[in-house]
Amino acid sequence: MGLEFVECTKKFKDNIILDKVNFSVPSGLFHLVGRNGAGKSTLLKMIAGLDKRYSGDIEINKESTLYLNVDPIGIHPFTIRENLEILWNTFHIVPTEEQLGIVNDFFDGNLDGSYSRASTGMKAKVGLSLLFVKDWKTILIDETMSSLDSESIDMLSERLVNLSIEKISTIIYVSHSMVNKRLNDHSSIMSIGDGRLLWNNVQE
Repeated sequence: MGLEFVECTKKFKDNIILDKVNFSVPSGLFHLVGRNGAGKSTLLKMIAGLDKRYSGDIEINKESTLYLNVDPIGIHPFTIRENLEILWNTFHIVPTEEQLGIVNDFFDGNLDGSYSRASTGMKAKVGLSLLFVKDWKTILIDETMSSLDSESIDMLSERLVNLSIEKISTIIYVSHSMVNKRLNDHSSIMSIGDGRLLWNNVQE
């Protein structure tokens, strides 16, 4: 079991985001959709444990959950490489030589550039690098890929698809602007609205 909601109710002012929801999400790749204000970002924060103001329970492997949003992860006085080392050390991750090579390609070999002078997309890659150096059980991505170039999105999509095919991870992502055929073709649609969660199987 990847993720399970048990009698979950979440309200925000007069808006009911979840209404006594019982819902299971298996391993796989899910594109979370819903109208503005439906609660997409709130749902991901609930799963990640950042928003606990709800009733019911969310069963998840909390020790292996990665949550990323549009807020960059980095410290300005350091290089990108130094920021990566700090981040990976925080999660007790020691990448293999193969993983380091993939990350280097992801950054186009610009690991020694200044983080403070990096583009928005390059800063977003710091957090996204965690996808390449550990097999997370749950991956939650809230618009983090929206500032990336197409080649970087291709690399991320390949990684996410492989994790889903191998049934290693439950991956839920929100994206309004990103278009990648391979990712789209392998994603099931999960929708939130009117207090409910629904999902459709990916079309083979």
